[in-house]
This record gives sequence, C-alpha cells and structure tokens, in this order.
Amino acid sequence: MANVNQYGLGRTVPAAVKREIRSRCGFGCVICGLAYYDYEHFDPDFKDAKAHDPNGMTLLCMQCNQKRARGTLSAETVSRANANPKCKSDGFASELFDFGPEPVVVKFAGVTFIDCPVLIQVCGIDLLSFSPPKEAGGPVLLSGFLADSSGAITLKIVDNEWYAGDENWDVEVSGPKITIRRGLGDIALKMRVQPPHALIVEKIEMVFEGYFLSGDEKSLRFSRDGKSWNSLQAVGVEGCDVGISFG
Repeated sequence: MANVNQYGLGRTVPAAVKREIRSRCGFGCVICGLAYYDYEHFDPDFKDAKAHDPNGMTLLCMQCNQKRARGTLSAETVSRANANPKCKSDGFASELFDFGPEPVVVKFAGVTFIDCPVLIQVCGIDLLSFSPPKEAGGPVLLSGFLADSSGAITLKIVDNEWYAGDENWDVEVSGPKITIRRGLGDIALKMRVQPPHALIVEKIEMVFEGYFLSGDEKSLRFSRDGKSWNSLQAVGVEGCDVGISFG
C-alpha cells in the first residue's frame, strides 16, 4: 500500500480532521456501528484525493474497510451510510472486549484487582463487576459504567460489550486504546485492553453519587468535596467479593 498517492498526499490525517470525522459519524463505523474504525476516503477515493477533506471522508470498521478495498462495497453505499451514520441513529458506538475464561486483571489507576466479583462500589452501586462465564470455556463477563467529572455516563459496559454514547464530545479509538474527552485536552477516561487477560484504566476523572475519583497509572485519588483528597498507590486487591467500596 503506497504511503503517498498520485498527488503526493500522504496517509497521515490531521488530528483536527480526524476529530471532525469522529464527531460527525458518532465515533464508529457508519455502516455497522462498531467502535474500532479506520478513516476512509470515499469521495473521492484516497488514490484520487488532493486533500484530507472531512466532507469526503468517513469511519469504517476494518471489515467494511476491507470490503471497500476488495470492491465488494461501493462508494455510493458508503456515501448513503455517511449521511445517516449507524451510531447516530442508535445513539452509540459499541464493541466487545476480548476476555478469556480465566480471571481478568484490571488495573484501575493505582489499584490492581484480581479475581474480584465487584471491583469498585459507590453507595452500594457497582461501578465495575465481573460475573462468571455463561458456559464452560466462555469468557468472564464485565459490566458497569464510568462517568465524567460532571457525573454524565461516558462509557457503559454490559457483559463485555462496551457502549460509547454519541453525546460525548470526543471518543477516539486507536489500536487497543480508548480515549474519551469532554473537551479539547480534557480527558475524562483513557483505557486500554490487553486481550484476553487485562484491562488498564490509565486516566479517569469522574464524579458519582457525591464521590470524586481522579486517577492515572500511578495513583487513584478520591474525595467527597473535590478539595480534600485521599490517595491509593500501588495497591493490590485479590479474591475479595468487593474490591473497594466508597460510602
């Protein structure tokens, strides 16, 4: 695959153009709604494009992108989907976490959870919890939700399928990493997966039921008023029914 087309246009798409396309498409493939995507030129195709014009670009998942490359998905069909993106009509983009049947290690900011049915609980409400496989050899099942610093839900997880609502300011999926922003430079959540055994929350800023949670890869901070903070660093929790409970 050539890195430059006949007009000298490279494949690197400017960040501002990418964000415009993500927002317009609802953060997922315009045809099927999957949240792992590529940036696709369709009007015109990349080989004939003179610029990275967001009006002629869209989001396609890897499968739909391959159909375009193989000539089994037309530019006309992509154009129709781009005008009415699947994620916009559904209200969310979604994708599955690839977990196996063994306990999954979850690194939530400065805390590592291993084999805990409930990872974090706030005022009796489970933010993140695991349930056993539904059938022998099946994956363990993660469910829960994560909010932002205004208390709005940014990411919902139901039995390993995660949903990012199109009301988010920005949802960027790059390789195994998911980044959700409330505004320019304002990261509400950054997480990455290491299938099939690990999930890492690298950064989080959220409020839920009056509790403030702020974390990076080194520490998890929590507060009742957003002013006086306590911190957890390099903490490991294993084999507990409830890993951490606030309130």
